Amino acid sequence: AGIGGNELGAKWAGIETVWNCEIETFQRNLLKKRFSNVKQYDDIRTMSSPEWCDIISGGFPCQDISIGGKGEGIEGSRSRLWYEMRRVIREVRPNYVIIENSAALTFRGLGRVLYDLSEIGYDAEWQCLSAKAFGLQHGRERIFIIAYTNEIGQKHGGKVSVFREFDISKQSERVFPKWRERRDLPQPTNFRTANVLPNQLDRVGALGNAVVPLISFYLFECIRLHYCG
Repeated sequence: AGIGGNELGAKWAGIETVWNCEIETFQRNLLKKRFSNVKQYDDIRTMSSPEWCDIISGGFPCQDISIGGKGEGIEGSRSRLWYEMRRVIREVRPNYVIIENSAALTFRGLGRVLYDLSEIGYDAEWQCLSAKAFGLQHGRERIFIIAYTNEIGQKHGGKVSVFREFDISKQSERVFPKWRERRDLPQPTNFRTANVLPNQLDRVGALGNAVVPLISFYLFECIRLHYCG
């Protein structure tokens, strides 16, 4: 779950979060503060039989996939937690799944993810989206996969994409007041201590692994339109 980017995006779209799963203490504390009524799981490797929900969203570790890592790919010691996410999806069988990761997943494991989703009864579409395309001040390109059950895919006859085009400026203004004024703020700079390490490293790490809530909001809106249409 990280620090709740998906939860916030879902909230803006009018979708309630039922439970989340996060192992890091700082992130868990933040999630508990911001989403106090949400049930928490701490380790995806040991969680079992979670409550049913319409949508599961999450980002499995990207360290082995990112171009900044060692390039071990989805079979690396951290990124292979995808298999645990797959297990949870299979157990819960939600209508939709949102998966986020480094854009390098396109050549370091996307085939594996799509095969696994197909094997448990899901079709999937994907896009690489950057924060800059949503009017924010940084690039942060990520791949976002939206999967849906074969039954939902058959309902649309394979002719309707889950990704929709709509005026993101208008949508952003609705959930993020004065968005147009804020988008021109100067780029923030990292504060560093005398030993050249980032101050409050846990917070920097949490932000570095976070999902942009505005993009999550867009994805949840896409799902809502797809399901209702």
